[in-house]
Amino acid sequence: MRLRSGLMLGGIFAAGLAAGSLTQPLSRAFGQASPNDSTYQQLSLFSDIFSQIKQNYVIDPPTDKLIYNAANGMLSGLDPHSSYMNARQYADMQVQTSGEFGGLGLEVTEAGGLLKVISPIDGTPGAKAGIKPGDIIVEIDGHDTDGLSLDDAVAKMRGPAGTQITLTLKRNGINTPVHVTLTREKIHIQDVKSKLLTSSAGPVGYIRLDSFDENADPHIRDAVRSLAAQAHGNIHGYILDLRDNPGGLLDQAVAVSDDFLTSGEIVSTHGRHPEDDQVWYAQDNDILNGAPMVVLTNAGTASAAEIVTAALQQNRRALVLGTKTFGKGSVQTIIPIDNEGALRLTTALYFTPSGKSIQDYGVTPNVHVSDTATPQDAFSQLRETDLLNAFTNPTQQKTPPLPPALPLPPVAASIPDKPPANWPAFDPTKPSTDFQLQMALKLIADMKASSVTTAAN
Repeated sequence: MRLRSGLMLGGIFAAGLAAGSLTQPLSRAFGQASPNDSTYQQLSLFSDIFSQIKQNYVIDPPTDKLIYNAANGMLSGLDPHSSYMNARQYADMQVQTSGEFGGLGLEVTEAGGLLKVISPIDGTPGAKAGIKPGDIIVEIDGHDTDGLSLDDAVAKMRGPAGTQITLTLKRNGINTPVHVTLTREKIHIQDVKSKLLTSSAGPVGYIRLDSFDENADPHIRDAVRSLAAQAHGNIHGYILDLRDNPGGLLDQAVAVSDDFLTSGEIVSTHGRHPEDDQVWYAQDNDILNGAPMVVLTNAGTASAAEIVTAALQQNRRALVLGTKTFGKGSVQTIIPIDNEGALRLTTALYFTPSGKSIQDYGVTPNVHVSDTATPQDAFSQLRETDLLNAFTNPTQQKTPPLPPALPLPPVAASIPDKPPANWPAFDPTKPSTDFQLQMALKLIADMKASSVTTAAN
């Protein structure tokens, strides 16, 4: 593994390629290919185009910019998650996976030429300003984002702490532009938040995990210990909130899954080279001691968060409540390039314990509950399938059978799939306004510890 875990899931990072000698890398890649091979003919075409641009374009464009843009096109044409990072962008990515970085705290992606928000990170300027998943950023400081690359957009939104930036948004259901002025901050990600909630069956530990940075697993363990101390050990069950969690490091997804399982497969990865395939299994290490567990999901639950959701659901450890997840099933390896940055390259797909890739499909909840009274309003439901050049699911064939799903407690039949029309507007400081969370509390109160302690082998 090349960058701590080496393999990353989720999060869109910047792309680019520094100029340098192509001869040796190409020779290694093409081996003993004949000079008449079509690959060399295509490279000759690239060389001709490059020369024409340098000689005849209205201005003399910098060579490094041409190579950077060429690499961007080459990689983005493969899939939405492969990219090249120059040295600065690579350093930014390393800082981000450590859980601290500067900017607005927005996870963004490019879909259909539009700059879309995947999710704001809790407690950051983006979240405090009320920016929502699915918002389209149409202007940055009055400049149109049409045609702006994802990398350039991210660079424009980052800046020194204390400086201001104005975003113009297109929001679903609102016909006029939404203008939001934010003050950049040094983002310190508090990846885990926890609190005790009440249910008809007793105290419930609520744990929200915002992203899978390098501290996700130890922070989850800290939260469980803190909740147990607050409740003097008297906790009926736990709710793990993975809504709008964009993913992160694969090793942390495995570790967090293992925290709640006693046995069974967590995830496997399969790539081009069979010798690189890997499978991770759970150890006898359930830190909740079999207490009932519900996982909350939505369309912003992506990648590493989907690994955890599928592992807990398919190993009969938890029930999932919410809406279908994002559907990102690819793994990126970070490959440093000659001190000039790094290549972020899709090298594998990951597979759930069922033997099926969730690429495009996502994880379907056991109990479907929307957070809006108008779930048909799908503008904000951006998923992997909406991204340009997304992979199709590779496992159309029949997959290995799983143990029967956890039986739904009787109360599940009385849980509506959307809030009533008079449900109060969501306020993150008031759990009573969070419809999905309230339905999760209703569900978990009817679950028994003995029904969730058996994991798939």
